[in-house]
Amino acid sequence: MTDDLKQQFERLVADPPPPTAMPSESVFARVRTARRRRTAGALTLAAAAVVAVAVAAGNLADVNSGPPITNTPSAPVTIVTGPPTGTPSTTAPTTTGSTTTGTTTGSTTTGSTHTTTTGTPGTPTGSERPTGTTTTGSATTKTPPPVQPPAHPIQVDVVLKPTITGRTVSVKVTVSGTVIVPTVDGKNLPADTSFLNLSGGTNYYWGDGAQGGSDGGSAGCGGTTRKTGRETYSIETHTYAQPGTYTLRYEVRYCNAKNSAFTTTKTVKVTVK
Repeated sequence: MTDDLKQQFERLVADPPPPTAMPSESVFARVRTARRRRTAGALTLAAAAVVAVAVAAGNLADVNSGPPITNTPSAPVTIVTGPPTGTPSTTAPTTTGSTTTGTTTGSTTTGSTHTTTTGTPGTPTGSERPTGTTTTGSATTKTPPPVQPPAHPIQVDVVLKPTITGRTVSVKVTVSGTVIVPTVDGKNLPADTSFLNLSGGTNYYWGDGAQGGSDGGSAGCGGTTRKTGRETYSIETHTYAQPGTYTLRYEVRYCNAKNSAFTTTKTVKVTVK
């Protein structure tokens, strides 16, 4: 213990100077009580000081020893740090994006932090919008061929219109339709041939046993050319011997294919008095 510390302890435990007058018995009692308390406190402080000095002395290995580096409240703590890894940027972060087929890769750099994001692109905006060339081919529109009207079927319609005077009857016949042009000696009939003359012949029956008709001559069904037409003509008159109602039947033949013909038949009631 140093001399200075020893002097401080001695002053703490020293008795005060004796009183100059005779105090009362109660005053002596209070003085004795205060002196005992002061002496007990001084001894406690002295013991604590001795323990502190002993600990401090134990921590020193020799005269040249220094205070411990750690676990000592009064010793400064030194932290060694390296140089900064980057300079903070005051500008807004810059995003650079590059786009490949099916994958978008973007890089964001802020200060010393580098972030790379790879994934399926969503809806790119700003600088993240992928760049590239889009080729749009011109659609080739094919115009369908005009719709051809269906070919008229090969058929003939017959209309009979009789006129009765007494017992004499005259009839107008109207034929119309589409047929195959007949041939003569292997050649088609001329284009101006009437529709009736395109037929292979006619037959009509008056209903009382009489009949008439025309022959198609040497024309035959040997062609493939179609013709559509209409014609009205009159057949010869007929006089009935007895009054009554008779059935007139009219038949006409036309070609519908090579070496093939068809017959159209029409009937009408005739009443004479």
